[in-house]
Amino acid sequence: MAILGDIRKKSGLAVIFVGVAITAFVLGDIGKSTWRTPTAVGVVGDEEISFQDFEKKVEQNIQYTKMSSQKENLTSEEIFSIRQNTWNQVLNEMIMTKAYKDNGLVIAADELTDLIQGPNPHKYIVQNFRNPETNQLDRERLIQFFQNLDKLEPDVQKQVQDLIEAVKEERLNAKYNAMIGKAFYMPKALVQKDYQLKNIKASFDYVAQSFTTVPDSLVKVTDKDLKEFYEKNKKSYEQEETRDIDYVIFDVNPSEEDRKAAEQEINKLYADMAVATNIINFVNFNSEDKYDSSWKKQGNLPVQIDSLMFNSAVNTMAGPWIDNNTYYIARLLDVQSRPDSLKASHILIAYKNAYGASQKTTRSKEAAKKTADSLASIIKANKNKLAEIAASISDDPSAKTNNGDLGWFADGQMVPSFNEAVRKGNVGDVTVVESPFGYHVIHVTGKTKPIKKVRVAIVKKSIQPSTVTMQKVYAEASKFAGENRTREAFDKAVAELGLNKRTKDYMSPMEMSLPGIDNSREIIRWAYSKDVKPGDVSDVKEFENKFVVAVLKKIRPKGLTPLEDIKQALEATVMKKKKLEYIAAKMKEVNTKSLAELATRLNARVDTASDITFYTYNIPGLGREPEITGTIFSLNPNEVSEPIIGLNYTVVVKVKNFSDAPAKTDFTFERKQLENNFFARTSTSAYKALEKRANVKDNRVLFY
Repeated sequence: MAILGDIRKKSGLAVIFVGVAITAFVLGDIGKSTWRTPTAVGVVGDEEISFQDFEKKVEQNIQYTKMSSQKENLTSEEIFSIRQNTWNQVLNEMIMTKAYKDNGLVIAADELTDLIQGPNPHKYIVQNFRNPETNQLDRERLIQFFQNLDKLEPDVQKQVQDLIEAVKEERLNAKYNAMIGKAFYMPKALVQKDYQLKNIKASFDYVAQSFTTVPDSLVKVTDKDLKEFYEKNKKSYEQEETRDIDYVIFDVNPSEEDRKAAEQEINKLYADMAVATNIINFVNFNSEDKYDSSWKKQGNLPVQIDSLMFNSAVNTMAGPWIDNNTYYIARLLDVQSRPDSLKASHILIAYKNAYGASQKTTRSKEAAKKTADSLASIIKANKNKLAEIAASISDDPSAKTNNGDLGWFADGQMVPSFNEAVRKGNVGDVTVVESPFGYHVIHVTGKTKPIKKVRVAIVKKSIQPSTVTMQKVYAEASKFAGENRTREAFDKAVAELGLNKRTKDYMSPMEMSLPGIDNSREIIRWAYSKDVKPGDVSDVKEFENKFVVAVLKKIRPKGLTPLEDIKQALEATVMKKKKLEYIAAKMKEVNTKSLAELATRLNARVDTASDITFYTYNIPGLGREPEITGTIFSLNPNEVSEPIIGLNYTVVVKVKNFSDAPAKTDFTFERKQLENNFFARTSTSAYKALEKRANVKDNRVLFY
């Protein structure tokens, strides 16, 4: 339906609080199964998500995506992404519904009516009932639509119901965020302090030394150092559950016998193609790509045949040639002198059941032809009438903005009957032609100079491994998996056989693919099976033209990362910290308040920085050093600091001066800016807190 056709195309209806997740309201309560049954995809608090309900939402989202993207099929990656988004939407709907209920937030009936048909309808309503000419709400159309809602088709009523639920959900979310935002107060003193920190500027001299100037031999990192650092920074090492695996890929490539068989097949196809009478059917039946009827200009064909096709007689054969492990053969079907670009204006008169026709279109095919012929007569008499008529009655939606003028388009871009009518006509001609969309009244307004073009039929055949080859590689993979059932045996066999072992550490349960393997969920699901233990080796997993055997190395449970797991990474961090402390000790040994003397003793130099505020991100020459910046603003003019240990430098600073912030008495703008910045963070931060408290259990890896 035209009015609601864009509902699913608008990203605003596909974000966290809207889109498919909203349909949960319509579909009813989520999940009635128990956690331990195979129907439980996940649990939020004490509420379960059944596999059936979740899959229903996924399928709805897939259909919406196909409709909005105008695709018949989606890739496995796209479907995986949709399933991930649907999970996030379901979680959000469940978590936020509870939050709204706990805080007594509702949308009353009169409030909902006002949101839909009141003086200032919700933005989603305006978006879907906007007058395309004025870009404003078409109130008469809106009211008429809802008055006749019960007479519309069920799928349209369902779309409307989703739209209403989206309106409700967005308004509830706005109320919730407003409630949180209004719970905070911005004190005047804080606003003034923030203003000063943004506008007081410091100028200072400093001596800095990088940790890289200290050789590793001068510091020693002990286990005690690592443990102390780990204990102090534990919160930084929280982790979700992940697993580590190694795996080997047994690629299935065509054998020499397969290549010979492919060569024999393409040679036979070459002979058959040379005498084929229905070349379109021949290509569609034998080629991996469908027949391409487009006209090509020189330079647009494969380099192997481009010159030949433009300098040969019709029915000339070309090939076979190989490109990227694929055979091709070609036959020249036609040669014509054709314009490369065409220009035209048109009026479309659709009829009932024509492709793309509105459900409201009831005119017959005969009536459409009669109308088109009448309009052609009018336009032939006065071609300036076309724009006015197209804008008012054309069934091509673009006519509302372009008045029927299609501008320049490439030869072959339009449907064949339309394209040929323009190509064969003279500039200035007015003609009527039928296409799958209806009848077109066409005014030819331009053509480029004709050039030589050809139509070529091409058959494409990839060289594929045979069943025998597949079985041979599978036997090798099976032998490897069967004889090496432990990690030690796995690693030893990899080394002896010279196999390429791949590694995937920190693998999360809902990753899509592994390096070198597209859509490798089967391996990931195996690694997360409850009966698989570290050291276990998988059976052979089959993917497109490859077999895979994996070994589970490690399970990293959710929670605090053990010190042993990050010990090596911590060593570098602690080593840097100790080097900076070493520099600080050397600076203190110099025991001077003179930066010049300090620089001389350390073989360093005195640098200067100016116009640095408390919020300055980088200090010139030092980069991001928040500890140093913060310390500078705690000093007094002419005061020399103690050595300051930063992220990458140890620094001694002498403040030269602070410039005062410009005098100000009205901080209304600054207050509003701080409030807006805070309010912008409340939605995301609040949801993260609610999600953490919801005790979400994600069981999807058992199903997908």
